Amino acid sequence: MSVKRVIFYVLAVLICFLLQTAVFEFFSLADVVPNVLLILTVTMGFIRGRKTGIVIGFVCGLLIDIYSGEVLGQYAVLYLLFGYANGWFHARFYEDEILLPIGLLAVNSLVYSFVIFFFFFALRGRFHFLTYLIHVMIPEAVYTGIVALILYKILLAISVRISDGEKRSMF
Repeated sequence: MSVKRVIFYVLAVLICFLLQTAVFEFFSLADVVPNVLLILTVTMGFIRGRKTGIVIGFVCGLLIDIYSGEVLGQYAVLYLLFGYANGWFHARFYEDEILLPIGLLAVNSLVYSFVIFFFFFALRGRFHFLTYLIHVMIPEAVYTGIVALILYKILLAISVRISDGEKRSMF
């Protein structure tokens, strides 16, 4: 792995974290913000494979754990699993295709919201699933999908450019 790629990953995680926690807080729609770190985790797992998805997912989740100030590691494990699961789709990755990654991002956003509901609400006796579905899960999935259209293209372009540079430097 090249130094450029490592710098790209570090900057991508930091920028996405700042976008999610600071910038999009001002642009919340229906009290929902897009899950930019999930977009990054899914995209990197999809583009670069399981190992990259695991590392990016773990770091993104750890940042959320630190930021939220609750139990350390719960989001790290959750994002790690999303990175790993989406790394399986790396074999089906084609640069020109947009439908599969955006579909994956929408499904991942819904699965993420369902997992959050189950572990943070249902296990605590709060069973208002329909309310959560209508007011949080669906709006967040839609908002995340819209932001993913833009962010996926940017992340893909940068990753392809770095890969091309790595290939040229080998010769």
